[in-house]
Amino acid sequence: MTTFKSVSSFGNLDRKSYKVEDSIAQIEKSKKGKNIIFGGKVSSDTNDDLIYIGKVSENCKGSDYFNYDTWLDTKFPHVIYITGARGSGKSFDLGVIIEGISELNEKSNINDNIEPITSIVIDTQSQFWTLGHKPKKNSRIPENEMQLEILKKWNMKENSVKNIKIFIPPNTEKFLGTEEEITIRPKDVLTEDWCALFGQEVYSPQGHIIAMTLEYLDGSNYEIQDIINYISDESNWDNESEMSRNALTYKFDDYRRTNLFNSKGTKIEDLLTKKTCHVLMLRDLRNEDKSLLTSILSRQLFNKMGKMQTEKKKSAFLEKDYDGEDLPNKVWLFIDEAHVIAPNDAPSPGRKALREYVKRGRDAGLSLILATQQPSAIDSQILSQVNISINHRLTFDSDIKAATNRLPSKEILSMSVNGQNIKNFGDMIRLLEPGNSFISDSGTSRSIMIQIRPRISAHGGYSPT
Repeated sequence: MTTFKSVSSFGNLDRKSYKVEDSIAQIEKSKKGKNIIFGGKVSSDTNDDLIYIGKVSENCKGSDYFNYDTWLDTKFPHVIYITGARGSGKSFDLGVIIEGISELNEKSNINDNIEPITSIVIDTQSQFWTLGHKPKKNSRIPENEMQLEILKKWNMKENSVKNIKIFIPPNTEKFLGTEEEITIRPKDVLTEDWCALFGQEVYSPQGHIIAMTLEYLDGSNYEIQDIINYISDESNWDNESEMSRNALTYKFDDYRRTNLFNSKGTKIEDLLTKKTCHVLMLRDLRNEDKSLLTSILSRQLFNKMGKMQTEKKKSAFLEKDYDGEDLPNKVWLFIDEAHVIAPNDAPSPGRKALREYVKRGRDAGLSLILATQQPSAIDSQILSQVNISINHRLTFDSDIKAATNRLPSKEILSMSVNGQNIKNFGDMIRLLEPGNSFISDSGTSRSIMIQIRPRISAHGGYSPT
């Protein structure tokens, strides 16, 4: 429970020359102290399930909220969309939110007694393992020293995520010594997944062969080699061409050699440890394999969590004790470089599964947090469900347009920067400094400029200043 104080527990920003002409007609702010909530409503001077994300960094005509503390409400599921060019702070934001929802090794004012939320991180660049470590003093890494200095200015202390599990695919080198291997069970891959991987339509000749093969093998815990053997056996086929079957056996054999598939592979339950952050370090995988893994994971999450929540509701309605699986009540799925997982203009196993996840995941207690440097490249149906957006600096018109098209509130119409008046919101986004962003949700009448707080755990890259 977060108790709002009359004086901020955090440091103060230096006043900069960002003056917004647009007034703010609606905003969720506390009656006591200087606090703003995004993604929820202020209920009283004590609010549950809030995590600290930064400070308002704009000056505004009328009611000025400069230096107000900003919080993210975690009671209800969200679809959060984070955009920004490389080095602007988008992956940094993912770490900030993960720290907030996780159990920390030491008590922190960023999440006063929050109930820790289980998280799964699709780490496409293999950089979030550092969440389990504090930034070090006298380190060989200059960024750690810089981070500690910034934390002092914000009146914050270094910390680390208490419960973290690191998963790596086969053939990836272990350097921590605690990594667990993640593999895919072939029986968890649908016909449509294979077709997307192979660039085939489901109703194409190769799609038909895949469907017939999986139908035959259904019910068994088979290996990739079993798929190859069935397709290669000409006695199993009447009219299907040898050319189509040979093409498929070559493709399946390519996946067999990756060692990514195993009949005794990872189950979704392995990634649903309560109060734990599960980081899947996937940098060594091909992009299509990252998408496949995310597809299977998101589909199983939706099915498993949805079933549990349905059974809990039935038990409550019938006034019975729930005696089903003891799973986390909430799960937040984080995807870095989301355009790789669910591209807008290319076949992708992850796209359809994530569409279902965002459209129906709320009732299952599921949240999705996407980060990308290419907003124009992400599937539009997934983005249609966004309820909170955080926009860092972007440069290309197509990406700026794609990002601003998904704002849950209005754009800023007029802002003065260093005495120069700017009337185009895209130009405002181009001028953002690292760590500075525009945040938007349905409870606020227009986008608000905020400075994201520093990370308290070690950051895998540079810390925005």
